[in-house]
Amino acid sequence: MFRFLLLFFCLYASWFCSAQNLRIGIAPTKKYLRVKFSNASAPYLVLADTAFIGTLNSTNSLEVIWIEKGKMDLVFGGVRRNGFKNVKVLATNSGQFLELSASIPQVKPRAFEGDFEITPLLDRLLVVNDVDLETYLEGVIESEGGEGQKKEYYKVQAVISRTFALKSKTKHEQEGFNLCNQVHCQAYLHKRNGSSIIDSAVLETKHQVLTGMDGAFAPTFFSANCGGETCDPSFIWNERITGLDPVLDTFCVKTKQARWIKKIDPTDWKTFFVEKYTFPVEDSISYQLLFDAPLNHRKAFFIHPGYGVPMRDIREKFDLKSSFFSVSMEENLVVLKGRGYGHGVGLCQEGAMVMAKKGFDYTQILGYYFPLFNLVIQPELSR
Repeated sequence: MFRFLLLFFCLYASWFCSAQNLRIGIAPTKKYLRVKFSNASAPYLVLADTAFIGTLNSTNSLEVIWIEKGKMDLVFGGVRRNGFKNVKVLATNSGQFLELSASIPQVKPRAFEGDFEITPLLDRLLVVNDVDLETYLEGVIESEGGEGQKKEYYKVQAVISRTFALKSKTKHEQEGFNLCNQVHCQAYLHKRNGSSIIDSAVLETKHQVLTGMDGAFAPTFFSANCGGETCDPSFIWNERITGLDPVLDTFCVKTKQARWIKKIDPTDWKTFFVEKYTFPVEDSISYQLLFDAPLNHRKAFFIHPGYGVPMRDIREKFDLKSSFFSVSMEENLVVLKGRGYGHGVGLCQEGAMVMAKKGFDYTQILGYYFPLFNLVIQPELSR
C-alpha cells in the first residue's frame, strides 16, 4: 500500500503542476457541521492529517463531523475516528466525480469532480473543491446559463467566466480558497450534468480570455437581463470601471426576464423615503414625484441626485429584480414597472442567448458587450 501511495502522489504532483487548478469554497458561509461524500465514480483516497484512512468508492461513504475549532471526527467503513485537523479526499484519475451532501444542515447530494479538502473552523466545516479550471468552467456554464442554448452562447460564457475566474482568483485568498461557488463569485452548483455542447464550448475556447490594452484581465461582469440597457458600474458600486460603458441592447427586450411588476403599499413606500432619506414630502412637487416617476434610461439616483436616494438602495429594500424601474399609482398601490434582472453590468446573458440564436458568433457577441477589450490567448497568470 505504501508503494502504491508513493506512486500515486508522484503522479498526482506531476498532474497538479501541469494543470491549472482553482480552490473553490463550497457554500463557505453555510454552517456545515456534518458532510458526507458518497457514490464515487472511481476510487478516491481518504487521508486525515498524515494517516491514510482508506479508499472511497461507489459502495461506501465518508462522513466528516465538526467537533470544535481545529477538531473533527470521521465515520468511514462503520468506524468512527476522532480528532483530526485536516481531511483530504483525492481522485486517482482525472474526470472522476463523487457526491457531496450534508445532514447538518440538510443539503441534497450534488456531484463534483476534482479533489476535496475539509478543515474545521470556529463554528463549521470548510469544504474546498480543488478542481481544474476548465472542468470548473463546465460546471459554471451549466449553472449560470442552463441547458438548451446554442454553442456560441456557451463559448461566450466560457470566455467571460474564465476571465473572471483568473482576474478574481485572490478574492477569497485570506479564507483559504480562490473563489466560492455562489453568485457572489460565479454559480458553480455541481459538475456539468447536461449537454456535451458545453464541454465543446469550453474546449474550443481553451486559454481564451478578454484583456484590456494593458494586457490585464477585463472586468467581465454579467447578469441575467439588462432590460435593454447595460448599467454603468458606478450606479451599482460607486466606482467607474474603465471599459465598461453602458450599451443599448435590443436583443434582450422581449425575453422572459425583460419586464417585471411589483406593487407596494403607499405608506410603506413613503415611510422608507422619509425615515431613511428625510424625503421632503411636505413639498407638493416632491410628493407628487415620489409616486409618479417615469424612467426611460438607467439612472444612479431616484428622481434626481439632489434627493440623494440611490436606485440600488430601493432595489435592496423592496427586494426588486433590478434597479431599472418607473413608479406610478394604480388602484391605491405604488406600482413599479421594471426592466431586467440583476445588476445589469457587462454581459446581458439573455441578450447574448438571443444573439447566438440569430447566428452571431461568440467573437461578435463579446465585441458587442465588451467593445473596448480584446479576445486573446491567456496571458501570464501573474497579471
